Amino acid sequence: MISKFAVTFIVLAIMAALTVFIAAAQPALAQQAPDGPPPAWLVECSGDGKTLDCRAVQQLVNRETRQLVVSVQVRPAPDGKSAAMIITLPLGLNLTEPVLVKVGNGAPERAPIQTCTTGGCFVTMTLTDKFIAAMRTGPDLKITAQDANKKPVEMSVPLLGFGIAFDKAK
Repeated sequence: MISKFAVTFIVLAIMAALTVFIAAAQPALAQQAPDGPPPAWLVECSGDGKTLDCRAVQQLVNRETRQLVVSVQVRPAPDGKSAAMIITLPLGLNLTEPVLVKVGNGAPERAPIQTCTTGGCFVTMTLTDKFIAAMRTGPDLKITAQDANKKPVEMSVPLLGFGIAFDKAK
């Protein structure tokens, strides 16, 4: 029969070995990430078997931690002239200050943070056809929020392929 001490020692040895293995593997995984431009916008669809609901999506992930930095989803409205945008931001933001969203060097739109969950903080906006047109031709979507100390946190989401993804999502 194996003593409790021996079992504890074996478990701790296995955990230590796994920790060393994971720590050694992380730099290799980080090095495998491409250094090129971020991926273009994608189209995601879901449905109930009768209707299909599609949206243009862009997600930026921290290469080292693999945590979501920002996610933007743009869902075309049935009229085709406007759209709804949902931005998912990281936790730790100042909830009383609005988030500023602009295309390139354009005028910023202000939107409040609606709610936060364990998945992040959510901002929803209705986009006009003018804003969508700017997203089609602009270089990036600039999102500025404030952290808990009221310091600006700026994020830049490339708009490469937005127009194509948005058209396919209709």
